[in-house]
Parts: sequence; structure tokens; C-alpha cells
Amino acid sequence: MNSSWVWKKKLPRFIAAASLVGTFLVFFGPHFSHHAEKQEAVQAVLEQPVAENITVTSHVGCEPDLDILERLGVRKVSQYVRREVFAVSSLSNIPLVQTLDTPLFDQRSARRKASVASGLLQNDCSIPSPVSLEVPHPPSHVDASHFDFGVATRVDRLSESLDAFAHWAGHTRTRIFALVEPDDRVSEVLAKAERLGVNLFVTESEEEYQTRYFSLISHLAKNARDETRWSCIIDDDTFFLSMEALVEAFEKYDHTQPMYIGGVSESVTQIGLFGLMGFGGAGVFLSRPLVEQLSKPEVVQACQEMVYTGDRRISLCVYQYSSAYLTIDHRLRQLDFRGDATGFFEAFRPPPLSVHHWKSWFNADMAKLSKVGEICGDSCLLQKFRFSDGWILTNGFSISKHSSEISSDDISMELTWDGDHNANREAFMHELGPIREKDDGKVSYLLVESVIESDRVRQWYIHRDSTKGDQIMELIWRKQ
Repeated sequence: MNSSWVWKKKLPRFIAAASLVGTFLVFFGPHFSHHAEKQEAVQAVLEQPVAENITVTSHVGCEPDLDILERLGVRKVSQYVRREVFAVSSLSNIPLVQTLDTPLFDQRSARRKASVASGLLQNDCSIPSPVSLEVPHPPSHVDASHFDFGVATRVDRLSESLDAFAHWAGHTRTRIFALVEPDDRVSEVLAKAERLGVNLFVTESEEEYQTRYFSLISHLAKNARDETRWSCIIDDDTFFLSMEALVEAFEKYDHTQPMYIGGVSESVTQIGLFGLMGFGGAGVFLSRPLVEQLSKPEVVQACQEMVYTGDRRISLCVYQYSSAYLTIDHRLRQLDFRGDATGFFEAFRPPPLSVHHWKSWFNADMAKLSKVGEICGDSCLLQKFRFSDGWILTNGFSISKHSSEISSDDISMELTWDGDHNANREAFMHELGPIREKDDGKVSYLLVESVIESDRVRQWYIHRDSTKGDQIMELIWRKQ
């Protein structure tokens, strides 16, 4: 067959197909054009500011609360997802990392695209299915009346610290003794402490700070009561995650003997500068017999004349005028590092007893972190939950996803922080090893806000992105 015969055979089919296409475009072409124009208009509207200085992008697909966005400091949002969490109390041993067979972020991208294409937004940003998480059964009551705490500070700083102090000291029968500079606002601070259930006793002193700091020992000795076993010197930014855990940890120590217990710095450089001692931000615990020895007038006078300051003066006084030596409790944390603390808090390790520098050297608001304890108890703070989509919830701190999967039995700590005085990786291994390199591909949503509302606690975790828009996950915790 030649080519002309083939063309003559195909020509009628071509004409018929062309006619069908032409008819289709005549009748339906305007509809497609109108639909495309409508979709472009919807996208344009959704990416316009919906309130002063707040823009919601087309990826959101729902109507977030603008007042909440304002409170969270969000100017542009590209994702808002809300999920309800039921805390299931359990008396069984709960693993350090719980692996779940459900995703954290529901796969709703197709539905979002459909709603945006149709010009409709969901009124509710919630994922329909709640998730149940197993948490340790919280104690009914914690009696810490055998612990007394002492802090030397200013009245304004003391007032700022009370919200955090209330978490571990509120309604536990422990006492906090503060030595402060003279200030006419003392009565206001005492009233605030009473509202929070904190047994606070404030004494005004004209002594300069370092002298006042060491005077805490004799002040605590003078105010000891029959049940007092331990006196602890803290900074105004020392935070204990769980009073129950602290009481339990000190059951193994003999309070009838001179005991000096504390945590050393995580940085060898800091130890080189200040010596081997209990670093005060982690909490310096002195047994009652030791406090009584160090409070003798001749010992107080000799130690106050030392050229050293703060917790260094306390350590040298202990070494020179008692038979005690430092007992290191590795869960009392000074946290001498700066910048990004995610590697420490996200590590698959038991939570610390205390943390320090959380509102100065790095930012991890412990008062906000602790609020979820109202629902799930102190033991659920920093509890780890690994979801099937690879996201890991470090409760009260972050939601993160590594660039490569981390095994649940991997106890290595990601080196995310910066060392002071040029401290390198090896400088931290004596306290924090094993350590792994920073994961530059990790994505983290950090806790920004947490509030208690009646029978629930709301947490907001945000992945900040000033260009594409912030991504927000709101978790609403309830008791099951």
C-alpha cells in the first residue's frame, strides 16, 4: 500500500475527531476558563492579610483563630493543625519511647486541596480522630516537708520565678527561704506565692550578693524544723521537673550523715574555671548534719572571708571544715551550654531532676512546659512518643522529625548547642556522652505557648518560617 492510499483512509477519521474537539471547546471551554479564573481568585484571596499583619496562605485550608495567632507572634501561617490527645493513666512500666501505629499529622492534603479549589474553608482546623497516649499514673499527693530551699535574689526576679516554682513547690509542704535586697514590693510577692500554694519566706538583707548567697546556709539552719532533712541552695532559675521524682531520688542518700550532693557542669571548660563542685544552678543539697557544721559562727566567719564566690565558696567551705565530699547526682543539671538545647531535651534518656539556664543561656520555658502535668502528671513531662509518620513528640518541648530514623534504643545525644569558652564535643562527653553530630535536616516544632483551661490543657508547637509561613500544631490534652 502506498502513502496516498493510507492518507485517504485516515482523512475521514481526522475530520470527525476535529469536529468533536471543536464542538467540545465551543460548549465547555468558557466553563474551564471560568473555573481556572475562580481558582486563581480563591488563591489570591487566601494569601491576602486576613487581619492587620497576619496572612493565611492557601495551604491552611481552615479558619484559625486570629487572636491566637496574634498571641503566638505569628505574622504568616502556612499550616494550622489541631489534634485532641487523651492521656491514659497506667500503673504498668511505660517504655522511655512509646512507638505508636498512628500518624501524628493526618493525611488530609487531598481534602485540603479540594476545599481550597472550591473556595471553601473548613471552620475547624481539627483532625477528626483523637489519639490516646499512655502516661504514668500520677501520685495523689507529694509530701516534701523534709526539704527546705534557699535562694538569694532580687524581689522582681523572685516574683518572675514564682510561676515556675509553683510547679514543683506548690502544695507540697516544702519551704522556700529567700534573702533579698530591701524592697517595698515584698508583700506583693508573698501574696502571689500564697495564691500559688508556695510556702515562701522572705527576709530583706543589706548584705552584698555573694555574702548573702553563703548566708543562706546559716539562714536555713536557723529555720530548720523537726522534719527537715535536706537544705538546698538554688538559683532563681533552677527548675525541678517533678517533686515526686526528687523525693524518690533522695531516698537512697543517708541524711543522717554529712552529705554534699550536687551536679557538676556539663562542660569540662567550666569545671576548669570554677573547680570540681556542686554547681548552684542545678541545686546544691546539704544534709542537716552538714548544714549544722557549716553554720557554726567560727566556720561562717572563716568561709565568708574566702575570696571565692557563690557555689565555689560553699564547696571549699565543705572541703575545709567538714568530712563530706561531693556526691554527684547526674540528673541534677547545670546545663552550661548556649543556643539550641533541643539535642538535650529530645534525647531518648530519662528526664533530669533539675534544669538551669532555661531562660538565659537558651530558651525552653519550663513554666509553660510543665502545664500539661495538670492533665498527665509530672512523669509525662518530656515523655517521648514516636508516631507512624516519623514525628516524635517530646511532651511539653517539641515535635521533631529527623532526616534519618533514630532507633528507640539509641541513647546518643544530638550536639545542637554551642559551648562556652570554645568548648568542643569532647568537653561535654564526661556528662552527656554518647554524643552524635547535629542533624541539619531535622525539622522541629517548638513549644511556644501552653494554657490550662478547665479540664484540658492546650499546647501550641510552631515551626517558624518567615518566608513560607509558620506551621502550627495545636495539641489539646484531656484525661481519659
